Amino acid sequence: MPFAEIIGQERAVDALRTAVRLGGLHHAYLFAGPEGIGKGTVARLLAQAANCDRADGDACGTCPPCRKIARGVHPDVLVVERERDMARAGRWEPKGGRTPSRDIVVDQVRELVDRRLSLRRFEGRRRFVLIDPADAMNPQAQNAILKTLEEPPPDTTLVLVSSAADGLLPTVRSRCLRLPFAPLPDALLEERLAAAGRSPEAARLAVTLAGGSLGKALLLDEAAMGARREAVLEAAALPADDARPWIAFAARHGAKRERAREVCELLLIWLRDVLARAAAGEGAPLALADLEEATSAAARLGPEAALRRIESVRRALLALRHNAAGPLALERMLVGWFHG
Repeated sequence: MPFAEIIGQERAVDALRTAVRLGGLHHAYLFAGPEGIGKGTVARLLAQAANCDRADGDACGTCPPCRKIARGVHPDVLVVERERDMARAGRWEPKGGRTPSRDIVVDQVRELVDRRLSLRRFEGRRRFVLIDPADAMNPQAQNAILKTLEEPPPDTTLVLVSSAADGLLPTVRSRCLRLPFAPLPDALLEERLAAAGRSPEAARLAVTLAGGSLGKALLLDEAAMGARREAVLEAAALPADDARPWIAFAARHGAKRERAREVCELLLIWLRDVLARAAAGEGAPLALADLEEATSAAARLGPEAALRRIESVRRALLALRHNAAGPLALERMLVGWFHG
C-alpha cells in the first residue's frame, strides 16, 4: 500500500515521504490528530517505506519487508499497544499473572522497548517502535520512555500515535517532532458513507458526529444515532426544579462510560446549535437540523445559559476520559446546567 492511498493527509504524508527519500527521518515523531483518520496506518506505512526493497521513499506493499511489516512479524518493527490488547493477541503476558491493564504500562516499555532496542537490528535498514495509542501510556510508562525518546539507538525511529496528544506529559511531547493530522473534510466523509449505502440524511448526521473521522463515521449505525438523538430530546425536556429525572437520565445513559461519552459529544454539538440560535436567531444554520424544534425551544435559554451548559458538558467529557463513573459525571453535568 503506497502513501498515495492515504486520503486527506497530503501535508503529513508528503513530509514523511520526503524525509524517507532524503534519509532525513527524525528519531521520534508524535502523530497527533482525531481518531480514525489514518495516523496508525501512516505509522506502519512509514516503517514499510523506510525498509522497502524498492528504496524510493514509498512502500511497494509487495516486497518481503513490506509484507512482514503488514503482518506484524518484522523483527525490526515493534508495535506497542494497550496491555490488554497485546495479551489477547498472545504478544504479551503481564508479570505475576495479574489482570492485563487498559493502559500501556511501565513493564511494556522496559521489557519490550528497552530490551528490543538494546539488541542489534536483525534485517531492516531502519528500526521502528510504534506506540499506538501513545495516550494509553500511564505516567510511569511515559517517564520510563523519556531517555529512549531523547537518545534512541542509531537508525531507529519511535512513532507515538495519539488522538489526545495534549494529555501526554510535556516532557514526552518536547522530545518528539509533532506531525499534525487533520480531520477529514465533510464532503469526503459523506462520499464514502454514500458509497457504503448510507442515506443522505444518515450520512450527514454521521459526519456531524464523527468530527472528521472516517473510522468513527463508518462505525455509527442508524440505530445508534437514533438512540443518541432520543437522548438529546430527553435532555432538552428535563425540568429545572426536579432532580429525579436528572438522576434517572444519568443512570440510564451513564451505565456504560462509552455510551455516556457519546451522549455528551452529541449534547455538545446540539448546545452549540442552541447557542447559535440564542445569539443569531432563527436564521442561524444548524449542525443537527433534525433537532431544530428542540433547538429553537432551548434557544430561549439565552447565550449565557447555553454557554454554561456547554462548559458543563465539556467538564463531563473530560471526567469521562479520565475514567470517571458515567452516572456521576452526567449527574454533575446536569447540576451545572440547572444550578451553575
